Amino acid sequence: RVALFEFGLLYRSASADGIDARLLDTLEKHTGCTFDRVLMPRARIWAELQTGTLDMATGAIPTSERKVYGFLLPYMKARNVVLVRRKSTLAKLDQTAFEASTLRLGVVRGFHHEAAYDRMVEQLSQQGRVVLATDVADLMQLIDRGVVDAVLSQPIVFRQYLDEATINRDVTQYNWAPKDQFSVGSLILSRKSFTPQQAKRWDELVAKLLRDGTVTKIARAFLPLEQAREVVYSGPRAPD
Repeated sequence: RVALFEFGLLYRSASADGIDARLLDTLEKHTGCTFDRVLMPRARIWAELQTGTLDMATGAIPTSERKVYGFLLPYMKARNVVLVRRKSTLAKLDQTAFEASTLRLGVVRGFHHEAAYDRMVEQLSQQGRVVLATDVADLMQLIDRGVVDAVLSQPIVFRQYLDEATINRDVTQYNWAPKDQFSVGSLILSRKSFTPQQAKRWDELVAKLLRDGTVTKIARAFLPLEQAREVVYSGPRAPD
């Protein structure tokens, strides 16, 4: 039983397609497994992985908490940006000015971002300035309707919900996280469902699909070649 979530190019429920969906297709072919695919909000995904009612999920950002109940198998990487409504923008806007203002930030419930952004979200939450969305589609509605002044998202995600005219006319993009920080998308396997030995074999398969260009080919169906190469993970692996 595998959970997906609404996340731009990674997965769109309307078409039941995306990079994650096609990666699961490939894993089914290589393993002989049949996946029961379910669409869930992120917060519920984490809860069900902990109880073992869910076996696997896509697009999990590694955290110390998630490593307690899951094995993490990285396959994608991306950087979040801050999208700010131009109607809300201060005369000079940087992270310090944003944090000192009264502007409201929207994030998806259960999402983690780069460390610098997560610290900002925690600080603004304490001030009551964070609005939680159920998924990315809901997040984009929050900024479009002016419920929030800004949101955290990734280009491979928000460009599926905001057209170029909207992006150029209505929002400004800011990169406030250090260049060495980025988000890693991983398959997460529940420790209630998989042994360390099994997780290692799954990780070896994912690593093979990364090395032989299969994951790049999947991403290439949705992105120009250079962008497809940029989002494919190539760092160290430690599923346990």
